Amino acid sequence: MTAPADTRTQTSTASGCCDGAARPATDIRIGISLAAATSGISHALREADAWPYLLPAWLAATERSLAEAEPWHSVALRGADAVLIPGFVFDGPGLVDADPRTYLGWEPRSGQAACCSVSTGAGTQDLVEALGTDMFFPALVLGSPLGYRSDAVVVGEQNAELTMALVDQLVEKAKADGIRSIVAPWVTDRPVNGPLLASLHNNGATVSFGGQENFLPLEHSSYEDYLASLTSRRRQRVKQDEGKAVASGVRIARLDGEGLRPLTNRIAELTIMNRQKYDGSESAEHISELLTALVDDGADVRAYVAYLNDTVVASTVTIRQGKRLMLKWAGFDYAALGERSGLYFPLVLDRPLQDALAEGLESVETGPGADEAKRLRGYQPRSIYTAVWVADVSAREQVAALQGVYGGARRAALATEAAAADEPSAAARALGRFRKKPAADGCCG
Repeated sequence: MTAPADTRTQTSTASGCCDGAARPATDIRIGISLAAATSGISHALREADAWPYLLPAWLAATERSLAEAEPWHSVALRGADAVLIPGFVFDGPGLVDADPRTYLGWEPRSGQAACCSVSTGAGTQDLVEALGTDMFFPALVLGSPLGYRSDAVVVGEQNAELTMALVDQLVEKAKADGIRSIVAPWVTDRPVNGPLLASLHNNGATVSFGGQENFLPLEHSSYEDYLASLTSRRRQRVKQDEGKAVASGVRIARLDGEGLRPLTNRIAELTIMNRQKYDGSESAEHISELLTALVDDGADVRAYVAYLNDTVVASTVTIRQGKRLMLKWAGFDYAALGERSGLYFPLVLDRPLQDALAEGLESVETGPGADEAKRLRGYQPRSIYTAVWVADVSAREQVAALQGVYGGARRAALATEAAAADEPSAAARALGRFRKKPAADGCCG
């Protein structure tokens, strides 16, 4: 595809529907460059309650890293409020985590696997391939292909109408641009995403279960208070892990910002060693580029690194955004440490948690993996949803059926009992609330 031209649609309302006050005009821009999408709101984005993977520094690095992806970002502005939905267009198959067919149960014949993939068998493979690549490409991937997040970024007050209006026009512009499919693979279960999912659903997308991640609301005044809240057996486990780490002979240090720069390549190398166990599309080059971009941007990025005889043998990278601390990358040199060094929990969970509590943060986000162990330490599950839309209306029923089978397999394999029982969640409740399109004025109903 050629580079997207800036497209703007303005909608204004002469007066508010409730109090007679004038309401700011709405400015919607679809399928545009990163500079155009973030113009005037870059500073506000730094303060947004958003994933750093959806913010300008990360998105710019993604553009540099993924030559095959065309930036296609969208934004809606109304007064001091804004909604940003990043996007990238892929003209053909390539990055498996960004391929819409992956979320129907398809796997490349090469054997490359998406992150946390679940197999649904050769029959599914044949059915998806029978649809052909032209059914899906060009494909618009909403969110951050290297950040595994498809959330909306909200500046100012959350406004369901503004988000839904943006998505409605996004879908229409995608059709006009010849985009054959839209996939939002990683929509986290947060209330901000209910309108996003609902509008995609209203426009013909299917929404399914995509996975689960872990987070810990920080309700204690100190790390000692947190430990005291655990059962004695779990406290003993934490102490045992700390003892193993000490016995391993490693030294753990924290590096911030510029202090990470000399180690970006080693951190990327260690992360890929870990990814070889869990799959995923990121390469060492991607990780090094993204980490360098965060340092260049002055983001609050920290690395917890383990030294063994002056060699870095393990690392964990976290990013603070607002009141949340987010774990992004963890990697271990298993040849140097062995498979049972006991270093994982002290390095990945305990040290970042100690700092988050000392700084008065509100939550720690650790993503998927080691779910049972994290839950024993008080972490809570959060669902991730996937939305898939195809332009060919005649194929939507078959696509929805394939996606449903794959989503069901992922739920059976990855979900806790609560999610497996379809316990209502924040985004699911919002999806139900906004499933029917709101009235044109949208402000009171």
